[in-house]
Amino acid sequence: MDRRTYLVTATGAVVALAGCSEMGGPGETDDEDHDDDAANGDDDHDEPETDDEEPEEEDEEEEDGDHSDLVGTYDDFEDLEPWQAFQDIGEIEADTEQYYDGSQSARLLPDSEDGQVRVRRETDEPIDIRDVAPGLAMTASDSGMVLIQLQDENGDYVEYSQQVMGDMPLARHNFGLTRVRGDPNLEEIIVLQIIRWFGETEDGEDEDEGAGEEMWVDDFHFVPKPDTPTVMLQFHGGYETHYEEALPRVAQYDFPATTFVPTDRLRADPAVEGDRLTESQVEELAANGWTIGCQTANGAQAGSIDEVGAEDVIVEPAEWLEEEGYDDDGRFFAFPGSQYNEETYELVQENYDLAFAGQTQSQGYAGNPHLCSVVSNPSGDEGASLVEWTAEMGGITSIGFYQLEESEAIEGLESTLAALDEYSGEVDVITPGQMADDYVY
Repeated sequence: MDRRTYLVTATGAVVALAGCSEMGGPGETDDEDHDDDAANGDDDHDEPETDDEEPEEEDEEEEDGDHSDLVGTYDDFEDLEPWQAFQDIGEIEADTEQYYDGSQSARLLPDSEDGQVRVRRETDEPIDIRDVAPGLAMTASDSGMVLIQLQDENGDYVEYSQQVMGDMPLARHNFGLTRVRGDPNLEEIIVLQIIRWFGETEDGEDEDEGAGEEMWVDDFHFVPKPDTPTVMLQFHGGYETHYEEALPRVAQYDFPATTFVPTDRLRADPAVEGDRLTESQVEELAANGWTIGCQTANGAQAGSIDEVGAEDVIVEPAEWLEEEGYDDDGRFFAFPGSQYNEETYELVQENYDLAFAGQTQSQGYAGNPHLCSVVSNPSGDEGASLVEWTAEMGGITSIGFYQLEESEAIEGLESTLAALDEYSGEVDVITPGQMADDYVY
């Protein structure tokens, strides 16, 4: 099979953008809400009135809604003068030893008291972000969540998030919209802010608790957002419940879906005990229009796989799919648990067109096609909330389901499907092939 490679080198669930008061998107955690009001200088944020017509009424003359002047690198961090640590929370300095492009990156060091860093810059002139999403090239000494806030003149903002894995090469990451604060004017954004918490200093610990923790950022860029809000249905782990519980429910709505399977754990004989799919069940899923994708051969998290044997675990699933006649489907990979390390990430880059790892929704086009986001395991009404959030905010949300044994997990799938049916015509349901072909920047 001719494998294409791209030269582009890490859940829960609520909703609405035009004129919205503070809200957190599906997947927002308590850690994402550390004193944002004080840090942004907005001591008195009254809830604004809603004006739902504003985005729709805007220029239908701009046929594509395309603000392409913003798409691409906005700041390459070759000049750090525009950037500063906000209220002296952490530090920013140049690092010429590692960089994504150019000759340096920005090294961010946390404040020693609370392990937080906030760096920001003002835009050269107000920017219109209605049709774009931000991203960063980044790496860190340890794993965690990174936030990007885009603020207007009143300090109201939209917030995007993405996980960063420790000890990785600098690589582009696709951020997704997870929070809206106040009533931001998306046509007049004047501040870019990057935030990371490395952990709170515990009582009694030395003030230098955060010493040694750091992260690097480069290539602050923007990617387009799709014209139509977009969702992808995914099933991870190759569980038999994907055949027994998911297939009939998905078929009822005639939506496309994808299963990512650990090929060594598939059962050749249905008589063999186990909770994974049989090979014949995989064939039936494919016959029903499902895309068959890959995970690690044994289902292990790729972040825990050492260099010895990594190639077999990463590459063999695609070879098995080829041998079984799933030629077109060996293009796609999902990192179990969204975990990976340098070795496995590079092998996936070399052998797959598209890969999924990350924990955010409503991302734009993939600035890095090998770290596309997926929000996993919505339960109860969380699936419906993810669909509603995507319909209101736009972007691309991949929703991943694992074992479907518990009633809450099944309810999460059912609420997702019912919401997609409700938003039929307003939200597209796509395959990994469509994303690879149409939504990679």
